[in-house]
Amino acid sequence: MSYRSLMFALTLLLVSPVRAQQGNAAHFFVYRMAPGATTQFEDGYRRHLGWHKAHHDPLVWYGWTIEDGERDGYFVDANVGEPFAAFDHRVDVAEDGADFRATVAPYATPVGLPTYVLLRNGSSGTPLEDRKPSAVVQVTHFHVRPGMEPRFEHAIQAMHKALAANAGAPVHTWYRLVTGGDTPQYMLMVSRENWASYGRFEHDIATLLSSDEAALRDFADAVQSSTTESWRYRQELSRLP
Repeated sequence: MSYRSLMFALTLLLVSPVRAQQGNAAHFFVYRMAPGATTQFEDGYRRHLGWHKAHHDPLVWYGWTIEDGERDGYFVDANVGEPFAAFDHRVDVAEDGADFRATVAPYATPVGLPTYVLLRNGSSGTPLEDRKPSAVVQVTHFHVRPGMEPRFEHAIQAMHKALAANAGAPVHTWYRLVTGGDTPQYMLMVSRENWASYGRFEHDIATLLSSDEAALRDFADAVQSSTTESWRYRQELSRLP
């Protein structure tokens, strides 16, 4: 084999696993801590991640603590960046469930299992899919009036263009709810590093769309309600195989 052929083969070996993992599915799991049981939950969750490691689970598991809003103190974990079919082939689902019930379930109550699809074309970046989570993520859930999805997504595209013209804007990533909650619903995740980052970029969607009257009208007409939270990334409660 020539040197060029050898390097090409090695390149394929290096990039193939990454490409194989690219997908648009985003499965989230939300837990409410039992009173006074946060430490026990986190200890149990670390042990459960150890189970995933021991069983060579190829899926990524991110973990966050919600730091404000009505769900202050809740824990969120997620598998992101895989095709939907990957969840049909999870590692030993029965044993996974048994280990979770033994190590984690006594200390928390599951309160949400939403699954989203990534809107790549409307996003300015995909940190989670690229395995580069930010220290904090500003998460906004949008409840959209039924039948207004095309207009809302038109506003997303206009916002995407506006962000491209704002140097230094944090990454904005959009997801559309597939199942697990009221629909139509969208989630926007804005990458933040600390509180100072909120001051460096304060533009909300209305501000970003201020120069596009049609898109701003689409956004205003489509949105029924929205809520915003800050999630702090917990590296020690995450697993990126």
